[in-house]
Amino acid sequence: SSVVVVLVVFVRQAYSLSEEKEMNILDPKKIKLEKKPDGSIRLTRQDGKTFNDVRFLLLFPFTDLENFVSAIVKKGSEQNEIGMIKHLKELSGGAGKIVRDDLDIRYFVPEIKAIEKITTKYFFHEVDALTDRGKKKFFLGNVRENVRFKADSSIVITDMEKCRYKIPRFDRLSEKSRAELERILM
Repeated sequence: SSVVVVLVVFVRQAYSLSEEKEMNILDPKKIKLEKKPDGSIRLTRQDGKTFNDVRFLLLFPFTDLENFVSAIVKKGSEQNEIGMIKHLKELSGGAGKIVRDDLDIRYFVPEIKAIEKITTKYFFHEVDALTDRGKKKFFLGNVRENVRFKADSSIVITDMEKCRYKIPRFDRLSEKSRAELERILM
């Protein structure tokens, strides 16, 4: 049994090492990011290769907004990874702002401040909510699939149009808002 444990640990370490070798980690001190006049982003990698129309994706979009960011370029319907930035705080100059601004656009998630009313209609729910961007009406399908409870006590709701909304702290909603949401969760 101890031989099996050693073998499992060895295999995990070997897999982890080979996986890291395959990852293309971008050195934040050796890449250059610039915002072009048309708003697109140009990235020059440490090997001198330049990429235009770069976008950034979070590898952990709900739990880690500052680490493990993938730089991609879209070619046709495919997205090709240029490399990964491990920690945004290590980017120099205005490069961090360029990446964060791009991520803010891509991961726009309004925060729900109050739920005014939820009306159930056939196989979906009509939600009238007050967000940090104003009043919003959206439609929610299968609650089990589209309402996610996170470890930090936040809730992420995905509507029928695949737009996401976040409730940062369920316990900080008003009693009426909690009651409306609990009614469809039960």
